[in-house]
Amino acid sequence: MTEEGKEIRIYCDGKELPLAPFVSRLFYDTMAAMTDNLKGAESAETITITLSRRAAKG
Repeated sequence: MTEEGKEIRIYCDGKELPLAPFVSRLFYDTMAAMTDNLKGAESAETITITLSRRAAKG
């Protein structure tokens, strides 16, 4: 997604996922709204969020 300087990319296991324009805007706007409220992230140009799924031991 590139709209007015906005860009979001989502990777799963190193592979970039294709995103429809609506989904790109949804993810971007949601993540931006949440991180803008974090102290220290208000003026960040780049935000990196990593989610890791590990198999439960047991």
